[in-house]
Amino acid sequence: MNETIYELQHGQVVRRGDRYFVRYDAGSLVNAWREDEITEAEFQRVLDSPRALYDVVIGIQRRLGLDANTSNWTPPSA
Repeated sequence: MNETIYELQHGQVVRRGDRYFVRYDAGSLVNAWREDEITEAEFQRVLDSPRALYDVVIGIQRRLGLDANTSNWTPPSA
């Protein structure tokens, strides 16, 4: 089960068991929603400074070799 544990204007962190995932829009001109696993240390960085979310996301994209507009998740309809 997903538990939203931190929410920002440009993303959110959810927990599934003992794992953390960041959800964010990776698109440039169109929405490209992503959900990627982050470490507890990366989550702590975001808690300490919400501006760190950008750095964490860039780190994920570099680690995974992603370009903008690569989607792997769709938010549920409101």
